[in-house]
Amino acid sequence: MSHDKALDLLGIKGLSDSVRVATRGFVDGASAFLSRVCLPAAEEFGLALRDRVSAWRARNATRMLSKANTVYLANGPNPDDRLSPRLAHIAIEEASWIDDDQVQDMWSGLLASSTSQEGHSDENLIFMNLLKQLSSLQVKILRLAVEKAVKRVSSNGLIVPIGLSVSIARLQELADVPDLQRLDRELDHLRELGLLGFGGGGGIHVGSGAADLTPSPLAIHLYVRAQGSRLSPAAYWNLNSPRSQP
Repeated sequence: MSHDKALDLLGIKGLSDSVRVATRGFVDGASAFLSRVCLPAAEEFGLALRDRVSAWRARNATRMLSKANTVYLANGPNPDDRLSPRLAHIAIEEASWIDDDQVQDMWSGLLASSTSQEGHSDENLIFMNLLKQLSSLQVKILRLAVEKAVKRVSSNGLIVPIGLSVSIARLQELADVPDLQRLDRELDHLRELGLLGFGGGGGIHVGSGAADLTPSPLAIHLYVRAQGSRLSPAAYWNLNSPRSQP
């Protein structure tokens, strides 16, 4: 697709020169992704850019879509893949309001893993609804928790996280946030959303001076989908269930 056609598709051609220059590096990837899997969303996105969206939001949304295109291609595209306009709308709307790299990466991965034949799948709706409630710090903590936690697979193939506990000082270091009150609030919210703690745990233990960062199975599924993968967590990490081990 030529650069001029990409500008037309996304409605950026009518914006100012400064906006076009700022978005130039992402336009082709963004338009390629939407035109490939969800043309109605591409057309709607173009109208939004022309009529309502600020230059800052336009840059954020276009950047996320370009990342989604890269992730989608890296995970093996299918020519029959389509994307639900509903999910495309949610991801574009939410990602346009934030420029944090880790949150942008989560949105792009969720969008890339939302494709299906005929475009009717809305499986990732639950993950998008969770992500839109998370702060940038909560996303950072969630990613750290999932990446550091030991994971096992039950005999029936379900993912089972092993307890992950760190000292408060280590948590402050990992999160790069010295404010303990804020960390406590953020962890409480992750626990209330069902993303932190397994078997009733999660959060800072007042008596022990430690924080339980054990991710829930739901958090692990969210993480995998946000990598642009539709694999099960067991397949994503190449984990064997006890029954399948030699």
